Amino acid sequence: EWIEGWAKLPPMSGHAHHGLAIRRDGHIVTGHATEPRILILTPDGDLVGQFDVPLVETHGICLAEEGGDEVLWIADVSEWQGADGKLIQVSMSGEVLRELTKADFPGYADDAWFSPTSVVWDAPTGDLWVADGYGQSRVHRFDRDLRHLLTVDGSEGDAGRFKCAHWVHIDRRRAEPEVYIADRENDRVQVYGLDGRFHRCFGEGQLVTPSVFATFGDQLVIGELKARLVLLDADDRIVGFLGDGRDYVSQDGWPNRKTADGQVISPGDLVPGRFNSPHGMAADADGNIYVSEWLLGHRFIKLRRVEA
Repeated sequence: EWIEGWAKLPPMSGHAHHGLAIRRDGHIVTGHATEPRILILTPDGDLVGQFDVPLVETHGICLAEEGGDEVLWIADVSEWQGADGKLIQVSMSGEVLRELTKADFPGYADDAWFSPTSVVWDAPTGDLWVADGYGQSRVHRFDRDLRHLLTVDGSEGDAGRFKCAHWVHIDRRRAEPEVYIADRENDRVQVYGLDGRFHRCFGEGQLVTPSVFATFGDQLVIGELKARLVLLDADDRIVGFLGDGRDYVSQDGWPNRKTADGQVISPGDLVPGRFNSPHGMAADADGNIYVSEWLLGHRFIKLRRVEA
């Protein structure tokens, strides 16, 4: 069931670019389109909490645990300013607890742009994985004490180097956990072991701009920026699509729109049932999927799972 306008939020003027995460109590955590601010919503879309963070632009977010308490890791891409990004860990009231900057990532020249797009905490190991998607297209692994363990860039296997490693996801649907990397500009997904060894690549000729992952049960959901969700089974086989809005991508100014005089404006032609630019995504244990889109203003959609 497609629930348009699920998030009960006032209009925003900025360019939405944030991710989504789900807390233990089922509340959804996301970002603000205009301000460097974290928003907390109920599963019904009511805003129940918010706090500012000392960042330029919130992007990928994930929940983690420190001493039994939920904490939040946030990737700051600093994209529009062209400065290096960073990552911070904050309490659920916004207190900064830890930080990672370019200096903590080995192998970066002084003039190499660092712009982390995704961060994921692996609960069983306590490790933190970071995708530098907009910078050098590398994925890094840190241990629970934030000691750097390894880096992969796609050259380890037959598929070749990543081109915008936009999202990283730890997949634990099978006996052996794996690392899924959205190799967005190459229109494919690369899969690694936790040890950094290349396992396989899939999606070439089938996926277009894979950008974000979520799982529920044995299902994998891939959000494509252009402009649909893809459902896959436990063997990475495509079993269906949701909300195909790829005709929007041909609109002048996509993901926004352009007026006759060249002004870029928020799209006003979006209709329920069709995605424009899925960017952030999370799924809860019941298979409900929450999506945020990349566009001026904000657009949040909830797909409520119903039994056939």
